Amino acid sequence: MSVSCNLVLGDFAADLLRQLLGPYADIRIHQDDLALGPLNDIDHVYPAARIQFWNEVFPLSSFDFSDALPAGNAQLAALPEDLTFWAGTSCGEALLLRRLAWWRYQKGQSFKLTMPDTTGADSYIAGQVPLSLIGPEQIESASSELIPPAQLHKLAQEWQALTQQTSMFRGWNGETFQHLDASTLDSEMLDLISDNYLPCRQIALLWMQSAKGFFRSDVLAMWRLRSLAAQGKIEMESHPDQHDLFAFKVRKK
Repeated sequence: MSVSCNLVLGDFAADLLRQLLGPYADIRIHQDDLALGPLNDIDHVYPAARIQFWNEVFPLSSFDFSDALPAGNAQLAALPEDLTFWAGTSCGEALLLRRLAWWRYQKGQSFKLTMPDTTGADSYIAGQVPLSLIGPEQIESASSELIPPAQLHKLAQEWQALTQQTSMFRGWNGETFQHLDASTLDSEMLDLISDNYLPCRQIALLWMQSAKGFFRSDVLAMWRLRSLAAQGKIEMESHPDQHDLFAFKVRKK
């Protein structure tokens, strides 16, 4: 008898689902944040451009993206036929839904989709509630539906179109994706920085809370602050350790 395989985006979603399905459930975790970085070579055996992007975002990390990203592709290729994708309404999950559809379409296989009701769930991005923020009762009561062939094909085509775009960032409004570049994010960051020194942590938190289209992380904020400093648009109180950027203050230059 086959055991159903469950796919989620991120560790927090996996922890929540494991509480509901039990410790022995087959839960696979996809880690790549598809809202960020180039997609042109993402489905290649070795996605060099995407690996380079993540190495720039995490310049001092011991995490090896040259292994992790190809492993993520191998994971998608090896998923069993009996598969359920559990998702909320976040941009990352909307992107993974389409990417998964593309991979399954190549194999002539569909998969089941479980999208719980998000009514009453809190989120600082309107209309976007990741699975990890949905209540256990709503997840338990959600039903799974097999994606029909026509819809699978449509989702796969949407993913293929996304990989042909040159944008570095993607937003989601519940129906369509918006293509963004770093200048848009940096402009919002600069609007929060004054001529007087302010804590990097304060700037980053405000920037993350004002996000539209996709969830922003502290790591993304640190990367953009480093980039703005390198461009000479802002200055740090001193030269911070890149592991502890938030311990410092920043102002416009």
